[in-house]
Amino acid sequence: MPEQVPAVSVREQILDAAVFCFLERGYDRTSVDDIAARSGFSTAEIHHHFADKSEIHSALFEVWSELFSGWMASA
Repeated sequence: MPEQVPAVSVREQILDAAVFCFLERGYDRTSVDDIAARSGFSTAEIHHHFADKSEIHSALFEVWSELFSGWMASA
């Protein structure tokens, strides 16, 4: 029986792929299909975790905000 990847890990992998796509192509020229190809997940799997590209972008902003807040708190 194949091992299942935890949902959090899938979400993180999608976000990682999105970062690379946004950096390479820009936000406007990146599609969910591009993120799917980069992540190795289907577009259906991506839409299971995120409604659309803007929700992926918002999730990235949230992660970066939390990281920045952590850095500032430890400074």
